Amino acid sequence: MMIQTQMSKKSKTLYRSGSSGSGTTTTDPARLPSRYYGPAVNHGNGNGNGNGKSNGNGGSKAANGRKAGSKSRKIKLWSPWKLILFSIMLGIAGSVYLTHVFETQNTLREVQQLRRDYERAHRVNTEVRRNYDRMTGPAEVYNRAASIGMISGGAADPVIVIER
Repeated sequence: MMIQTQMSKKSKTLYRSGSSGSGTTTTDPARLPSRYYGPAVNHGNGNGNGNGKSNGNGGSKAANGRKAGSKSRKIKLWSPWKLILFSIMLGIAGSVYLTHVFETQNTLREVQQLRRDYERAHRVNTEVRRNYDRMTGPAEVYNRAASIGMISGGAADPVIVIER
């Protein structure tokens, strides 16, 4: 564990290693072991915690527990122009999707209307065909023929009997 303190901006930085109760104290960072060299030791900014990105333990994590520099990477990842471009693309995709949904609903209404028209036409056609078949059927033809005075000639083809 390393504790870094600073008396003032003009005085030298005091480095301690070891546990909090005992340990060696030195003001010369060159005599510290190599594990203490890092952003927190080499770059003092006057606020007592190295370069502002570390909490005094080699610069591996920031004071709030996140890795140092991750906030700046997020800013670079989501720059304002990328965010605006993403918002515009999302808006375009949403409007295309909504247009597609409304057009699909209109097409469904048209298909249902055409299906109703077809079923109505099919029913009318079936009824007309039935009436025609009834009017031209054998029973109707015989009744009309009898009404106008025609006589039934019997079977059209007489039975042929061959004698031996």
